[in-house]
Amino acid sequence: MNRIVFNMLTLLIFSGIAFSLFAQIMILPGIAADEVRHFPAYEPYRVPFLAAGIAFIACAQVSLAALWVLVFRAQTGIFFRPGTQPWVITIGAAIGAATLLTSGFFVYLTFVGIPTPDDDGMGELGLWMASGLGCLVGIALLGVVFVAHRLVERATEAQIELDGVL
Repeated sequence: MNRIVFNMLTLLIFSGIAFSLFAQIMILPGIAADEVRHFPAYEPYRVPFLAAGIAFIACAQVSLAALWVLVFRAQTGIFFRPGTQPWVITIGAAIGAATLLTSGFFVYLTFVGIPTPDDDGMGELGLWMASGLGCLVGIALLGVVFVAHRLVERATEAQIELDGVL
């Protein structure tokens, strides 16, 4: 891997982690407080949805950290060696946890719902559709990670066999 590409990926990954940390600490709590101030009916939902949002972002942070390890392993030429699989599994587990959070929100909106400031219900419908789409995207990403896991596993086995021959 080219050194410039590695440095750019590292910069992007750590920037993503730093921005998401800022979002967890500053942005999400501020948005939650503003929403409750403008629409007091959201007060019972503030803490659980804030916790779910922070947990969702934590899943993204774990995925980014594991991705950085994989990029580092690719840079150093040890990607197809034992030790790569746990990082691919970590990414899959983080995506799975984020998908479960999104699915829980989708189910909650489907069966319970939340009050909306406008009476037409379009805000709730938009949240419901976005969370449903998020579930589908999460499932698709899990499929991609599963395929990548199998490919890395087979390539690692082939590399170990090739090392034994040489």
